[in-house]
Amino acid sequence: MRYTPSRRVLLGGIVAAPFVLAVRARAELAFTDFPFALGVGAGDMTATAVILWTRLAPRPFDPHGGMPTKPVTVEWQVARDARFKQTVASGSEVAWPELGHSVHADVTGLTPATRYFYRFTCAGETSIVGTVQTLPVAGSAIDRVRFAAVGCQHFEEGWYTAYRDVAEQPLDFIFHYGDYIYEEHDKRPRAPDGRPAMPVRRYSGPSPFTIDDYRVRYAETKLDADLQAAHASAGWYSTYDDHEVQNNWASVWDEDGDPPEIFLYRRRAALQAWYENMPVRAKPTANGVVDFRRRVDYGDLARFHYPNTRLYRSDQPCDDGFKPDCAGRHAPTQDMLDAPQWSWLDEGFRSSRQRWNLVPQQVMVAIPDRREANATTPIYNMDSWAGYPAAQAKLLGIFARHEPGNVVVVTGDEHRNYANDLIHDDRVVASEFVSTSITSGGDGAVGSDPAPILAHNDFVKWINDKRGYVLTEITPDHCIGDYRVVEAVTRPDHPVSTAARWGLETGKAGLKRA
Repeated sequence: MRYTPSRRVLLGGIVAAPFVLAVRARAELAFTDFPFALGVGAGDMTATAVILWTRLAPRPFDPHGGMPTKPVTVEWQVARDARFKQTVASGSEVAWPELGHSVHADVTGLTPATRYFYRFTCAGETSIVGTVQTLPVAGSAIDRVRFAAVGCQHFEEGWYTAYRDVAEQPLDFIFHYGDYIYEEHDKRPRAPDGRPAMPVRRYSGPSPFTIDDYRVRYAETKLDADLQAAHASAGWYSTYDDHEVQNNWASVWDEDGDPPEIFLYRRRAALQAWYENMPVRAKPTANGVVDFRRRVDYGDLARFHYPNTRLYRSDQPCDDGFKPDCAGRHAPTQDMLDAPQWSWLDEGFRSSRQRWNLVPQQVMVAIPDRREANATTPIYNMDSWAGYPAAQAKLLGIFARHEPGNVVVVTGDEHRNYANDLIHDDRVVASEFVSTSITSGGDGAVGSDPAPILAHNDFVKWINDKRGYVLTEITPDHCIGDYRVVEAVTRPDHPVSTAARWGLETGKAGLKRA
């Protein structure tokens, strides 16, 4: 999309034309450092359009990323080949200082089901090349789709080795379920066994509160080469969860009990920073909301429903955390989604004609009892759907009404791999692939024992405590989750392997080893 003149850019009282602004950028900017240090990305693909992203930051930790406080024109190109001999689209966007000099180019008029290559240029500098694939036409015959579910990538707790493996996979897209950054800054880091431990690497400052704080936190994260490779390797559908703002926030409530009107200042800064740093189509509204909810059809094969389980939910019950049951869990007002999302989700399932329906979202839908082996009182994770049992039953009711079934939830947040069946009215109505973290939790808890959870929850089929991601393959006949794991993330370059494969056959409920 080419730049439309705005009243914000004036030259001698006359609105600056796009070519004037471009000349001005070339004439006045002379980068001494690489302006595309944070990489490139693409996302929110449709059959004929993609969002291309970059953010100018030649010195990412300096004020304004080392950029002047003025708008700068960035040019982009899209081609059918990596050498750009067959360029099919080009244009320019203005990188505004108010948005951290980020670029979100909405490139339209593309051919469906086609792989493209893209790059950016500014003031004589050229970015790395990324690649992205447009979606097939809705309803067209498709025989396979493959995507990776990734997230929970605490910068201080490990190397992003799994992202290198993601970048090497032949994927149609990548789904990020949240926790791209972590706002936490542990001054006394400890290993999972409680002993003192040195972090793999350190954030440079304390927990972020302002837009500048969050921008630096993203810059530190995005400088990782393996993460940049994953962004450049495929288009992303990105969602946020809690750590992009603050641990376990819910709607207007934060973890510390601050007044909502105060927390909203922090939430607004955090969500703007998320937008500035992700290849997303959703823009911040006037009141600071960024809502990524979307529905994506992949031909006749799969429909993807991406709800927002963080922005509209009720506050966590039972004082949050891993707790025994309490009356608050069952309050009539306790909900995970808002009314418009429930209507949107229900309509999306009712109108679906795809073979499979998938719900990629942020926190685990299954409600396991997490008590220890010899304990008698059930324990639940109040920040997951377990804190909202009536909402979970409503969600599973939507799944149960959908025929012929073939419903799969894909999520993360747990820092563990899970393979779950989802049961409603004593029958399996869907299954759930829970992807472990990229790094959060380090190498995994010492002596971690899944036996108590498996013993108390027959719908949990398998648990694994390594880091990595889930690679999901969908065909007309099956949906298979390949649980890819890294032996260790506290040291670089460990190999990535498959820990297990769990799957479903079309028309047959319940997970089985694949």
